[in-house]
Amino acid sequence: MDAPIQDFADKKLKREMIDGQIYLMASANDEHVDVQANISAAFNDYFKQHKRKCRARINSQVYLDEKNYLEPDVKVLCRETRSDDIPVIAVEVLSKSTEYRDYGIKMKKYAEFGIREYWIVNWKNSTVSIYLLKDGSYEHFKTYARDIPGDRELKNLDEEEKAEIEIVEKFSPLSFPALVMPMEKVFDIFF
Repeated sequence: MDAPIQDFADKKLKREMIDGQIYLMASANDEHVDVQANISAAFNDYFKQHKRKCRARINSQVYLDEKNYLEPDVKVLCRETRSDDIPVIAVEVLSKSTEYRDYGIKMKKYAEFGIREYWIVNWKNSTVSIYLLKDGSYEHFKTYARDIPGDRELKNLDEEEKAEIEIVEKFSPLSFPALVMPMEKVFDIFF
């Protein structure tokens, strides 16, 4: 009976500190992890193929200051454009337990520290929302969606929400316009 407790104690808990307050996060589900790995692989394959001094990291903390460290699901570092450890892109894959922070305080903190692109990825409805840093805060740039016939999540959106979504087969990050990310590969989830 002690094994489950011991197993839990041995696992590395994902945690963040925002304005001095510690947040522990539950383990991600398989779909979340698949999307995270797919995005990281797409970046790293591109960087290796083009001999870029950039890397995508999964679950690697970003230390902003002594009271703030965050752990984006994917961070993209590029030594060609930055000499510090602040990512060029931070990606959050939505979870019910973190969605409020991803759209709120984490978005604000990433902006404060100059991360140019911030992505919020929703694996449930196969969307990637991209926000660009402008004058110290993020502005919504685009939301891309994968066209999935019969997708109930997209069909339930109102007209205003649908107008903000662009159905695409592929897209490119603004920071790396030559990198093409097929939606099919980003949302290649094993069911």
